[in-house]
Amino acid sequence: MPDEQDEPFEEVAKEERDLALLMHLLAFFTGFVGPLILWIIKKDESPFLDQHGKGALNFQISFLLYSFSIAVTLFVLMILTWGFGILLGFPVALLLGAIYLVGCIMAAMQGSRGEPCKYPLTIPFLR
Repeated sequence: MPDEQDEPFEEVAKEERDLALLMHLLAFFTGFVGPLILWIIKKDESPFLDQHGKGALNFQISFLLYSFSIAVTLFVLMILTWGFGILLGFPVALLLGAIYLVGCIMAAMQGSRGEPCKYPLTIPFLR
């Protein structure tokens, strides 16, 4: 059964595409706060913005959880290995940051083209 997020939108106005682009770019700079404010304001006006807002919020919450889990794991590893575990932290942090950056850019491009929002590695908290 196809997910409703995979269904293409009929005709998306330029203003909606611009707001979706802004929503994802704000997410990169403000975390979940920027997309949350735009989503609350526009979710009832446009199914397109509702879907992109949920996608952005799900991604931000997911990456907040991933970052916290990795930080705790690396802290414990650092304690257990007398500080050498921190050497693992730098590549992991760089990888997580790269995935975050690429995800935000991909979703912003999808929004500007009027396509459904598909972030990588996202837990669907809001449906």
